[in-house]
Amino acid sequence: MRHALIAAALSAALFGGAAKAQARALPDRLSAPARATLERTIDSARTAGLPVGPLYDKASEGVLKGAGDDQIVRAVRSLARSLADARAAVGTSSDGSVLTAAASALAAGVTPVDLRRLAHPSSGEPSASTLATALVTLVDLVTKRVPVAMATTSIQSLLDRRATDQQFTSLRADVDRDILAGRAPEASVVERVRARTGPPPS
Repeated sequence: MRHALIAAALSAALFGGAAKAQARALPDRLSAPARATLERTIDSARTAGLPVGPLYDKASEGVLKGAGDDQIVRAVRSLARSLADARAAVGTSSDGSVLTAAASALAAGVTPVDLRRLAHPSSGEPSASTLATALVTLVDLVTKRVPVAMATTSIQSLLDRRATDQQFTSLRADVDRDILAGRAPEASVVERVRARTGPPPS
């Protein structure tokens, strides 16, 4: 169940940008009291400058899975708190895609301290696009059962060496191929990251 929740958060991080362009609404199936509570939660998040697309997505996900109204309300409130915690870790200036990916990382077991380090690597702060892609990659590795500490260290080493969006994306694809070929996820990550990390940048 935990990995399914992380995968759902990962999907929101990957596709949240496209969802911004669409009109959002809560599912019709929700009762009036639940809808009113969710609207207040979403309005509070919007006022606080948090991305609200993932909150709509979480409510829709709950309806699709047949969850009760109380469960859906709790899940949306929990996600709103995670987004706020993510912003506290990565910085108030972070955009929606970064906050969504950071919340996914927290759900995957990354600590706020490690998340803060990822957002502020030794080589200088990465672009929002690169940081979001790096965090999505981190969560993806965890869903493939790479230990959180190893996945975090691996992504940190790439960020410290100014890895690009494409390098993070190709890392996910390479690990996928290795796993399909029967290789252990941990061994794949170690080799693939080592191949991408040469000497630190000057």
